[in-house]
Amino acid sequence: MAAGTSRSMKADATSAAKPATLRRMAKTERADGGAARTSAGAGSLCLDFLATVDTSVGEAHESLATPARLGEWLDSYGLPVPAGGLTQEDLDAAKSLRAAIDRLARMLIGGQPVLPADVRAVNVFAQRHTPVFLLRPSGRQRTVVEEIDVAGSLSVIARDAIHVFADSDFDRLRECARPECQTLFYDRSPTGQRRWCAMKGCGEIVASASYRKRLAARVGS
Repeated sequence: MAAGTSRSMKADATSAAKPATLRRMAKTERADGGAARTSAGAGSLCLDFLATVDTSVGEAHESLATPARLGEWLDSYGLPVPAGGLTQEDLDAAKSLRAAIDRLARMLIGGQPVLPADVRAVNVFAQRHTPVFLLRPSGRQRTVVEEIDVAGSLSVIARDAIHVFADSDFDRLRECARPECQTLFYDRSPTGQRRWCAMKGCGEIVASASYRKRLAARVGS
């Protein structure tokens, strides 16, 4: 589903902006001594990956603007980065995977036929060998067998997308209900009634707008 089409299908818009994705991630410690693992709260690795493009305020905000930023994001999720660093080619590959997953998700949510090229792209990435981790002597740390490229880490993301699309309760894959926000998330709440990508964000924005509307109506009457 095209971004403009998705937005036009929603209700009246509010105008509050959402913070950049990388700034809003909640951090937890990682036992291997690497960077703290993060989560944007989308409910799945592949959906957190999609959230690195923030389209909630109209013009897209790109969190993975450079190969270095991609490396930081992968490391924050415990996914290894080649010892020599990442290249522009690696970044382009990651963005092509992200775009394919995003189109697939929106087409499926909208009940539309998916594009064969997107299915093929996800499958190609998923076929690559995933990273191999070994346990260190302490039993509480790990080390990764060195990768020559980033394909292994992208494979983990692609396989997660396959799991979300084919093996999960697909009705829980949703788009945020705030009119301006197109963030996708997987609802892991016990009740399955989650509507917002983040309650302390879009949920509060919509609730505040609704309150102001009711207050204005009472004052006007």
